[in-house]
Amino acid sequence: MQLPEGYPADSAAAFALLKTRKRLSLDDVKVLAILECFGEEFYFGLARQVPNDEARALLMRNGQEERAHAHRLLKATRLLGGEEFELPSAAENPFLQTPSPPIPVTADLLAAFAQGEADGDLQYQAWADAEPNAEVAKLYRQNGLEETRHGERLAQVRKILQAGAG
Repeated sequence: MQLPEGYPADSAAAFALLKTRKRLSLDDVKVLAILECFGEEFYFGLARQVPNDEARALLMRNGQEERAHAHRLLKATRLLGGEEFELPSAAENPFLQTPSPPIPVTADLLAAFAQGEADGDLQYQAWADAEPNAEVAKLYRQNGLEETRHGERLAQVRKILQAGAG
């Protein structure tokens, strides 16, 4: 799968670009959906590294919800009159084409990602506020609320892992 022209293949840079948009274009929504699929794989990668079953399940749930966010964004694309497209598999995701070493799951990493999820909620809410299509705005808001829930789960994972280390 290829990104629309003008979007970076680095996930952080692509999200930073999207954050500059007051209202998402159809291409922006597509890129955001692909980023959400990247998020799914990222969480699954973290889950594979943790030894605790409860912590692993929380991370897997976050990953599954990232995929659900992507599906909502597909629906938003249809509501906005955009072309149908399929969500990429991990092998097809342009944000996963550059192999990276596993990131150690540390308390600091989990705290940073929890803050990132809270920021993601705020960003989704801002996009919803700027979106004139009420159904699309509702989808953005739902994704945002789940981003906050992801941060809460990350805090739980952090406590579980810290308790296991002590």
